[in-house]
Amino acid sequence: MARKPNPISEKEIIDIRKKIEKANGNPITNPVDCKHLADKIIQHTGKYISDSTLKRFLGFHQSGFSPSYETIKILKEFISQSDYINNFSAEHLEKFVLDFYNPLHYESIKRDDKSFQAACRSIAMLLRKNKSLFEKVMIPLAKSSMGRSFYYELFPDYQILSDFQYKGYEAYLANEKSYEGKMFANCLLFMKHFFDGNLALMKNKWLIIKKLYKKSNPLHPFVLGRYYQTQLIGSYYFQKNETEKIITAIFEIEKKLPRNEKGLFMEFPGFHYFACDGLWYIDSHEHLLKLSKIALEDYKKTAEFKWKGYYDQLYIYSSLALIKTGKIDEAKKNIKHINPNRFYFITKNYFDKLYNEMMVSLKRS
Repeated sequence: MARKPNPISEKEIIDIRKKIEKANGNPITNPVDCKHLADKIIQHTGKYISDSTLKRFLGFHQSGFSPSYETIKILKEFISQSDYINNFSAEHLEKFVLDFYNPLHYESIKRDDKSFQAACRSIAMLLRKNKSLFEKVMIPLAKSSMGRSFYYELFPDYQILSDFQYKGYEAYLANEKSYEGKMFANCLLFMKHFFDGNLALMKNKWLIIKKLYKKSNPLHPFVLGRYYQTQLIGSYYFQKNETEKIITAIFEIEKKLPRNEKGLFMEFPGFHYFACDGLWYIDSHEHLLKLSKIALEDYKKTAEFKWKGYYDQLYIYSSLALIKTGKIDEAKKNIKHINPNRFYFITKNYFDKLYNEMMVSLKRS
């Protein structure tokens, strides 16, 4: 069926372009920004516009493009919803966030409900941009089981962790009773001190985490991976004679982890993902290459984590290890598996930097 003709003038289209940038909250300066805009549009409206359509609409691709009626309709809806949020008073925004996480709304919501996670991600992105709002809601969210589960546990954000999000994890720790939750938050606070270069606080958290860990008490693979991430880095700084023992334990544990279980993110090699990060920071390149290879070959690649770019990020670790071990041609072959436009992890810029480091190293080789 032929699409509906565009009912608006060129002048109105120019006006919509200006309003889109304002609604986006960040300048749209290159084609890569269109992918992030497409993600934001689907989060705000539940409707999809391809990044290629946005590139043509915003003038990055010249093709005599005329937007469809449906495209204009979705863009107007996105602008309208963004204006609604942006024009909230601080008081209304605070109420909006806290009401969103009201447990009475979500008795039947499952932890891995993808639609609800997408909505929660929009809230996380809102809090990332608004420090004063975050500081108003961080303690109520930490006291709420819904806030802990659907904000703090799903959206640790390295981009703001050291600046202000760490305060929320301190509040989370004050309210969380579970062993797994305490392990998770302490690991994140260790990483905050690591990013800050504060060795004294790093060591303090490292010792707390070591004491807290109980081998007999199972952890979700993501949290277990974070534990070993901190232990690799901590041992490297404070107890080097323990590092090889920790690496041996990682490879023993990973053999026992289930492959391709369903639900609660078990389809993805999360243990490997975080342990790889720790191996990268301690320059253990042979082990990094081995562990990333297992993660990429032993686990079936599922659609969700493909489009979110998580496998791309594992390929970055693999490529960096290949470069460091002199296997340049193999590293170059990995490039076809990596598209930074797909990075959906809320701390996208963390992996952008790793990607850039990889590309610079390849050019020098």
